[in-house]
Amino acid sequence: MDIRFVLPEEVGQLRRNVLTAFPSKTPDALLRSMEGELYQPDEGRYLGCFDDNGTLAGSILMMDFTLNVRGVMMPMGAAAYVSTNFLRKKEHIARNLLRVLMGYYAKLGTPIGCLHPFSPSFYYKMGYGHGNESTYYTPRTRDIRSFGDKSNLSYAEPEDQEEILESYRAYAARTHGATVHHFMDPHRIFDMPYVVLCRKNGRITGYFTFEFVEVDHYTDMYHDLVIREMIYDDLDTLRQFMTFFASQVDQIERIRFLSPDEHLHLMFLNPDSGENRAHDGCIHEIGRRTMGYMVRLFDIPTYFAQQTHCETPVSRPFVLALDVKDDFIEANNGIFLLRIDGDSVRLVADAPPDVVLTTGIAELSSFVMGAVPLRQMLAHGSMLLHDESYADDIQRAIGWSVKPKNYTYF
Repeated sequence: MDIRFVLPEEVGQLRRNVLTAFPSKTPDALLRSMEGELYQPDEGRYLGCFDDNGTLAGSILMMDFTLNVRGVMMPMGAAAYVSTNFLRKKEHIARNLLRVLMGYYAKLGTPIGCLHPFSPSFYYKMGYGHGNESTYYTPRTRDIRSFGDKSNLSYAEPEDQEEILESYRAYAARTHGATVHHFMDPHRIFDMPYVVLCRKNGRITGYFTFEFVEVDHYTDMYHDLVIREMIYDDLDTLRQFMTFFASQVDQIERIRFLSPDEHLHLMFLNPDSGENRAHDGCIHEIGRRTMGYMVRLFDIPTYFAQQTHCETPVSRPFVLALDVKDDFIEANNGIFLLRIDGDSVRLVADAPPDVVLTTGIAELSSFVMGAVPLRQMLAHGSMLLHDESYADDIQRAIGWSVKPKNYTYF
């Protein structure tokens, strides 16, 4: 087996490989642009696994992002379209490709990576932990709160695109868990059929994207609106968006939000999903919790070289020993000493530890991203802390109290 980047003359094999792996999820645009990407990558680089006959046995798209981690914009290596030749399943090809990808990024000094899992259990074995979550809401249009004003809303025009991108980048810079990608961000936003912005005093304060979806009726008068992305700077902008959605009651059945805001249902008069799902007959479902990307630390020392701050100052100085198990990246498999004092975290070579936290790499990755608090990790037996009196200080030092939020799919 030979693992290397795919060449332009191998695009036919690559297209077949990706299309058979994701027969209903591969965008036509991806297939059309694939050959050009092999010559000059914008979206990412395709890594391939070839057998001795030169046949592509598996492939993976490696993408370079910037990820907001605890307020620091850090390089992130994403894995996408992990695909195995339809005739070569169960030969550990995907695992080997991921192992090479992780080692490649670790050598580059990229401290962290993410992916959207087709099988969370498979990627958990590779050391990826749970990352961001979203909630899927489907309120009736008539049940969305109206605030009486949507006067600052307009459709985005071509000349607004760069300003909208600047608005998104500003959002990503202040939002833990958000990503920036020079090629994907414009496509994610402007490939949508409709983009609506809010402009106040000459400045964009938010935008959302939407598309129509047919519903099961005997008339074409009713559709649902799917809101793919909704970003806003202030409450007034959010209220204008909600007033717009509420005003569609004569033509739109439901508004479908896939939102990182777990409290968005406060903007609905009745948050019931309309799917007649209830527990014990009357405990209504108001939304579905959905999984976003999984996250993994590729290089623990490089990560803590950049993450040198506590969320809030700790109550006492101490040395934390992270006893990490990583079956795929040997450099992560061992004990790392962190000297924590006030609001600073510093990796040190030698110091007597005051407390030891024993963890797998997947659990550590979830914890530092704020996906799961330390107390919950300990309560569920996912981590072991030898002196739990340090739990709150460790949470302040290397955890995060706000869950990651992200709109980008890759």
